[in-house]
Amino acid sequence: MATLDDIQAALESIDDAVYYGVASKVEESEPWNYTVFSRDNTSPKENLTGYSERFLVAVVRENYVPEDMYLNVIEAMAKIPGMKLDRSRDIEYLYTAKPGTRDVVEMMSVYFTKGRKP
Repeated sequence: MATLDDIQAALESIDDAVYYGVASKVEESEPWNYTVFSRDNTSPKENLTGYSERFLVAVVRENYVPEDMYLNVIEAMAKIPGMKLDRSRDIEYLYTAKPGTRDVVEMMSVYFTKGRKP
């Protein structure tokens, strides 16, 4: 199973709506309560014997993301062999208003890294 498939399965264990890349299938009229994951970047190791692949998990919720959601995301992702929380990045929170409404939408971004040998 490929890493992206592993991530999809891990996140589906904690959220019903999981998308890769962007949530283009979510209509503006539907609740914005979903999780999106994507590749962030790939860096060669200093000794050129492997790579560090980085991934982003973004949890989007109307109103606010539950306070313990980052723990759920980290726990689910940690079940993937070799996947680790990227300690060089903070967990970030961004805000917007849902178009055509006054509803606040919060997005929490959590970054992960996984080593890979060629």
